[in-house]
Amino acid sequence: MPLFSKYSGAGNDFVIVRGEELGLRDAGTLAAVLCPRASGVGVDGLITVRSLSEELVRLRFFNPDGSEFSTCGNGSRCAARYAVDRGLAPADHVLVTDDGEIVARVRPEGVALEYALDARVEREVRAAVGGENRDAWLVRMGTAHLVVPVPSVEVEDFEAVCRPLRWLEAPGDGGANVHLVARADGATFIRTFERGVEAETQACGSGCMAVAFALRNAGEAGERVELVVRSGAVLAVEFLDAGRIRLTGPAAFVFDGVFPETLP
Repeated sequence: MPLFSKYSGAGNDFVIVRGEELGLRDAGTLAAVLCPRASGVGVDGLITVRSLSEELVRLRFFNPDGSEFSTCGNGSRCAARYAVDRGLAPADHVLVTDDGEIVARVRPEGVALEYALDARVEREVRAAVGGENRDAWLVRMGTAHLVVPVPSVEVEDFEAVCRPLRWLEAPGDGGANVHLVARADGATFIRTFERGVEAETQACGSGCMAVAFALRNAGEAGERVELVVRSGAVLAVEFLDAGRIRLTGPAAFVFDGVFPETLP
């Protein structure tokens, strides 16, 4: 029976499967079956991993609704750890995604990813949160991210608030991930409503990078930003030279399982 593994990156969890294990199965269809928490494994997405060479690993990402997306920070960290755990790659290797190549450095204490991303604040918008219209940024970093500064991320009916913001001003390409961000006691807190999942997730790596970029672009952050995600884990975003960005955080194995041949 084909084997899958569950990994968690700061609370953002994924089913990971070798591309060779899929056979003729459609990965999007499989994601829609395996990902749901009530009837499946219970994860935020599915990742396929395929070794291209000793130091190159190809990744594909799928949402619980079966749609494919180009890249994922937490998912990439989990896939990098998986590749090392399974002997597919050395501790330092390169991940190949639809958004380009990512240098991964896997260590016992965490996984660091180094990107060369075309990040930009596409426009400033107004977003309604808690009965107030607030200034926000639509950040394009591969996927669209709506970054909304708020006094506190402890927003009542979080998902109900974020669901309409997900389509605010029609950012295109399937809407945007929504991130509420607040500063308190010297820390930066973030909560994420993730498209494709259509619910709150415990962390979002690309969202943390988008938030850090927006804050830095507005002169409200420096070259390193640490963000406390909903799980309580901390993800660090660092701006390097030559337009590169580093994302560092935990990525851990949870369990292995098998899915029956009868699955689509």
